[in-house]
Amino acid sequence: MVGEDLVERAGELKRQLVEFSEQPRYARAFSAMLADQDEADVAVDDNGLVLLWDSFLLEHRLKDGRTVVEHFVDAHPDLLSEERQMLLGWRDVVTGVFEVERRDRDALTVLNLVDDLTYRVRSTSGGSVFRRTPKRSFLLARLVAVGDEWVFSGPVSVLRPAERALAAQVALDVSLRSPEAAFRNPEKLARAWEVQREERQRFIRFFGTDLVVVPGEQAQQRLDEFYRARQEEILREHPEVARRPGGAPAPVIELPPDLVECETVAFIYDEDDGMDFLAEFGLVADAFANPDLLRRRRHRETVLGYLHDDTVAPTVLRRLAARDPETASTVVRRLMKRPRFDWARDGEELLRSLKPDHVARAPLPTVAPVGERLSALLGGGR
Repeated sequence: MVGEDLVERAGELKRQLVEFSEQPRYARAFSAMLADQDEADVAVDDNGLVLLWDSFLLEHRLKDGRTVVEHFVDAHPDLLSEERQMLLGWRDVVTGVFEVERRDRDALTVLNLVDDLTYRVRSTSGGSVFRRTPKRSFLLARLVAVGDEWVFSGPVSVLRPAERALAAQVALDVSLRSPEAAFRNPEKLARAWEVQREERQRFIRFFGTDLVVVPGEQAQQRLDEFYRARQEEILREHPEVARRPGGAPAPVIELPPDLVECETVAFIYDEDDGMDFLAEFGLVADAFANPDLLRRRRHRETVLGYLHDDTVAPTVLRRLAARDPETASTVVRRLMKRPRFDWARDGEELLRSLKPDHVARAPLPTVAPVGERLSALLGGGR
């Protein structure tokens, strides 16, 4: 149990952090962060902007690789060790949809529908704010740790118990958009790896391989065919799902126009990286098979894009190089002006330099299984 003094101190430090962030350099960095986001992800209302600012303070990496909260800690050497540890812990934010289970004196016990974990939450504004959060209501919120408990970070939206369908849909959207949000729960992480392996096997059974290249004009049709076959397979394996309201609706994934306009598109379902779509993979594969094609501008520019684009996972380049490491070495020598480059010796170092974020982080599943409570709120669908 956390003492009231530490909760109050957390609130005071958060206010100081917000004041610290009101510097022109951070305003410029925040504007740059907004410019990099998709328009659909940028909320224009006051609550949405406050949430984005809170994420900027605690999670966004600035040009020096650090966060605003790290700058704040460095600028305040007088902080107690416990306070420094708490502030730096705020970089690990729990975002979710929380169902209120009960009021516990000056705290709430809530269940996160995204990760299936229970949190005891305090408010830096005092327990009176919990009067509008009755049992079975839902909180759309961000939590940060204070000792072994949690406090709200940023604004909180409250949904009434009668709005459980909306709360469940928001939780599902979070799970689909950010599967890693569920992986605080080790059981969900283990289950996610299991589900991803199952889904990969469905992909391989349909396409005959885990990497297939199709004409761009056929990409959407082939993807739709796969998901219909996947749905039929699930219903055969789990006939009880078909008896539920809504059954097991097939996912609808609409490929972006610029992808289907490509000459070729690759569908890949990697064991670690999950499912992905690769534009103009045929050009790249041909160049890795015959480096003389790099004399052609389209081949050269497309391969350079694969090397430098952060959205192309290192696994893709490893696969291409594994087909013939010597021709892969020739590709890099010509494109990167490295006459002594040898893929077998230097390939991993190259990938670390070109795609440091990918190489540094441990792989996580790209799917997140729906927990029992969320499944029940969604009507029992899988």
